[in-house]
Amino acid sequence: MRVLCCLDGTNVEQVRKAMAMLATGELWTVGLLYVIDTGPREEIGRTRQRFLRPPGSSGPREQSMRETEAEAAQEILAEGRRYFPEAETFERQGRPEREIVNVAAEWRADLVLIEARAEYGDKPRIGPKSVGHVARFVVDHAPCPVLLIRPLTGAHFPIPR
Repeated sequence: MRVLCCLDGTNVEQVRKAMAMLATGELWTVGLLYVIDTGPREEIGRTRQRFLRPPGSSGPREQSMRETEAEAAQEILAEGRRYFPEAETFERQGRPEREIVNVAAEWRADLVLIEARAEYGDKPRIGPKSVGHVARFVVDHAPCPVLLIRPLTGAHFPIPR
């Protein structure tokens, strides 16, 4: 079985625990995917071009941002490889929801493991947790089943049997 695990920089431990729960003695091939989200950078670039400079001009700042994003991606994938040393790794750039679906199809994944909604920082949330737009898109468009995982929290409730 080929399991594509989507990393976001905060969820390696949740992915490890989910994979441990899935362990059935079956041979697993694990793929680790990290997508550099280019959406925010493209949005900033469009705004800056409109007001500050002509299209096509990029400076050392943009190059520095790209290098930093690539370094962060490698660190996140390296952390994933500590838990899954035999895993294949994929680094992509683009819209995360589309890249996840594309890699799942290209790699012929049997299952996609993704966090339901990325939680960054220790900000308290008001109201129920929900499925984020990336996870929703993947659920709707993936070529295989999708397993949503929740972020780890301080409170753990026993599962009724």
